[in-house]
Amino acid sequence: MAKHTIEGFGLNKAQGLAVAIDDGPALVVAGAGTGKTRVIVDRIARLLQQGVEPKQLLALTFTEKAAQEMIDRVNQVVGTYEIELPIMTFNAFGESLLREFAPDIGWSGNFMVMGDNAQIVFLRERLDRLHLDYFAPLSQPDGQLSNLRDYFSKLKQNVIIPEDYSAFVKQLPTTNEAEKSEKRKQIELAKAFAAYLELCQEASVIDYDDQLYLLIRLLRARPNVLAELQKRFAFVMVDEFQDTNTMQSELVDLLVGKRQNLFVVGDDDQSIYGWRGATLANILDFKKRYPKARDITLIDNYRSTQEILDAAHKLIQHNNPERLEVRLNINKHLQGRRHGAKPQVNQFETLDAELDWVAQDIKRQLDAGTAAGSIAVLARRNATLQQVHNQLAYAGIDHVVIGQRFELYHEPIVRQLLEVLRAIVDPLDSLSLYHSLTGPLFNVPVHNLARLAASSKRSHEHLYDALKASNDKADQGALAALEQLDRWREKASTVTVGQLAYDILDESGYRNVLYKMAAKEPVAAQAVSRLAEWFRTMKEFEAVAVLPSALQYVDALPALQAAGDLNEDGTLDLSEEVVNVLSIHKAKGLEWAVVYLVDCNEGSLPLRNIGRGLQLPEAIAAVTQSAADDHLAEERRLMYVAMTRAKDELYLSCAKQHNSGVPKKPSRFLLEAFGETFKEHMSPNSPTLPKLASYVELPSKPLPLPRELLEGDMVKLTISQVQKYLDCPLDFYYRYVLHVPHELTPAQAYGTLMHQLIEAINRGIASQKVPPLNGLMAQLASNWPKVGHLSALQRDRALERAKQNLTAFYEQAKDHPNKFAAIEEPFRVRLNDYKVILRGRFDAVIDHGGDGIEIIDYKTSGNVDTSEKAKQRATSSEQLTLYALAWQQLHTELPSLVTLAFVATNMRGSVKKTQRGIDGAHSRLQKVANGIRGQLFEPGKDHSFCLHPPL
Repeated sequence: MAKHTIEGFGLNKAQGLAVAIDDGPALVVAGAGTGKTRVIVDRIARLLQQGVEPKQLLALTFTEKAAQEMIDRVNQVVGTYEIELPIMTFNAFGESLLREFAPDIGWSGNFMVMGDNAQIVFLRERLDRLHLDYFAPLSQPDGQLSNLRDYFSKLKQNVIIPEDYSAFVKQLPTTNEAEKSEKRKQIELAKAFAAYLELCQEASVIDYDDQLYLLIRLLRARPNVLAELQKRFAFVMVDEFQDTNTMQSELVDLLVGKRQNLFVVGDDDQSIYGWRGATLANILDFKKRYPKARDITLIDNYRSTQEILDAAHKLIQHNNPERLEVRLNINKHLQGRRHGAKPQVNQFETLDAELDWVAQDIKRQLDAGTAAGSIAVLARRNATLQQVHNQLAYAGIDHVVIGQRFELYHEPIVRQLLEVLRAIVDPLDSLSLYHSLTGPLFNVPVHNLARLAASSKRSHEHLYDALKASNDKADQGALAALEQLDRWREKASTVTVGQLAYDILDESGYRNVLYKMAAKEPVAAQAVSRLAEWFRTMKEFEAVAVLPSALQYVDALPALQAAGDLNEDGTLDLSEEVVNVLSIHKAKGLEWAVVYLVDCNEGSLPLRNIGRGLQLPEAIAAVTQSAADDHLAEERRLMYVAMTRAKDELYLSCAKQHNSGVPKKPSRFLLEAFGETFKEHMSPNSPTLPKLASYVELPSKPLPLPRELLEGDMVKLTISQVQKYLDCPLDFYYRYVLHVPHELTPAQAYGTLMHQLIEAINRGIASQKVPPLNGLMAQLASNWPKVGHLSALQRDRALERAKQNLTAFYEQAKDHPNKFAAIEEPFRVRLNDYKVILRGRFDAVIDHGGDGIEIIDYKTSGNVDTSEKAKQRATSSEQLTLYALAWQQLHTELPSLVTLAFVATNMRGSVKKTQRGIDGAHSRLQKVANGIRGQLFEPGKDHSFCLHPPL
């Protein structure tokens, strides 16, 4: 392992002082572009080199991307790979511990995490058990579900337990009608909150907040578990500490305990997430909570010119005195490494003229040789981003809108399938029937159906009945479609809504049509991606719905739509080749040579303060809001973040008039940072942009690879993805680029369930706390797939067989316990020679002492019933070869054995991989990576399990 001195890290003086801190509380105030992540990375590397065990180091971040980048940079500095380095997001950390210690608070570790959609469904399905009256008026009893969901989230983020909330409610006064009404409201909220928690535990589901909320309640209630974790994590580090909420801060306090070995890095001037619970009190009052804390300030900026930094500092001074610069009496005026042009502020007569100037100036930059990927246009509002997109498209400037939001239920392909579901659930819904028949699934000519629809409407007859009674040959196509709808209607009572939707897509033939188009046309490819997102939301619905049928789904649909299911487009990511257009919030942590900040008007930046739903009573909120958390102060920080994204050139602009014709004032932030030194562009005759569609146009170029497959210039693949590309590149394209919906078979669901139970058994053996077999049986039965079997009898027979398999594995594991080196251990290795990141998970790693390490991959299929077949499968397994390759990368030696263990038949096939075999796998990996980069998705030889249509 390479050794480094502090000087060897190439750090400046302040960074070096921070990295050299060995223990005790420390606050590193790291301004924009001052290398805060490097400080954490190099401190971890230094501690590792001093002999600290990797598992003793805990670094918490806010995004998976940040956590993974940190892991990679530590590995790069240290010169090795550590599979047990705990660097992760708060939520991933909380969930992992909750699964580990769930039994200590009466939970099963096999819980499911609900997304926002699933929460709405979960609440709606159990509305009666929430005992709502105030929040469930007869006119619309489920109309407040999204507000209740958000309110429960606020309670959890403030770590309020039901007992404390109820005690607070009891002492509320009732001296007048207003107070009586408020008490009634709070009583109902307190009861609903308690009921929600109980219902979640009954159903073994949690929401995102529970990943930390339940963990904190566990640590409060079980001092033995808290002591174990405090001993386990000797060094705790937190990145972006200014973005923590009360719950995250309390978790950190619990983990560090009396030792207070806490190292936090943050910048109060970049706190822009108050709307999702972050509170500046955590960083502003850090030294009150940790009086012995050392503080170090990083002000050497490696990003921007001094002129940009001076303007940003002048702006943020207006948030004094609620800043660390004043609180700690420190200097936060960032010092750049170079000088450049002063930021330019432009004022225009109209918004159209403003955005036209931006487009023309970007053209000037491009003509002068500026790389398109080094230019960004930022705005506060999504509506402005849409207008920027339209203007750049009109000007012919290649660009990408990062994270453009779309309304899932309004997507044409999703809307079409929703209409069919409605028509199936309600045959008397003439409008849905009309849209279904004339849509792409049936393509009934509109002029034929319009005649009959108009006639039935005049005679007050349902379209379905009119079609059934028709003898006109022109209606034969529509009648055939009705028969197909009737067949689906019969099926609707026996399958889940997701299965029905998949069957509709498949049996109508539209699946093959759409997928074939998707292989050639970007518009169709993006439609398939939207469809995949919709199917994911239905899986969430099925997981929590009491009866996950089409009828229940259509019934719940208005509540889901009202909850605002706005999704971000995961197919669009930062581009190094075209101009980037994005919101200021998404720009945090990024940088460009040239930045245009548009629509700097009052009402846009700062955005008007809008209500945020139900608010906690001040008396029970964990932290009293200060001036630092005020809306205007946060908007000013947002402007500061936007300005400090620019490295060389910064252009800010505003307009005197928007489309409404109402006069607009320049943002007060422009005046605070620059005075009134605006450059006015008075020409009212700028080209007016023609009216464009209100939706974002689909790309005319091939879809970029999704972000989960790329990390910078590295191709990021799981072992199963590698296998899939080797089998059939075209199938890889459908599965992992388009994410096309596919049918989940009972066998697949069984495999996932058995892996979870096997993990529980193995962990129990390793900790000498083996879970009882009857509890595992109960989990198996309660989670057994209810649909997809040929019959109820076949379903019950399959469950009995699964119980036998589980019993056999359980008894074998207890009678012959293994010494585990790892259980369900995730790994990630960088293969820099051909720029691949290989990811996966070792089901189990057995330590045989002097006989070496054995990697086991459990298989739940039952067709391997002899030792010869097991050996043959293991010998030909590409997955086992890749496991051995990954182990060699991590530990510089090959495992002694790699094994396929077939649970259903108790057969095992073991092989010893040779270096020659590993070298061959390297060659195949390089071929896979090059093929994906080049978007080479040709059909493979074997199409036994492919998702793409017949060739």
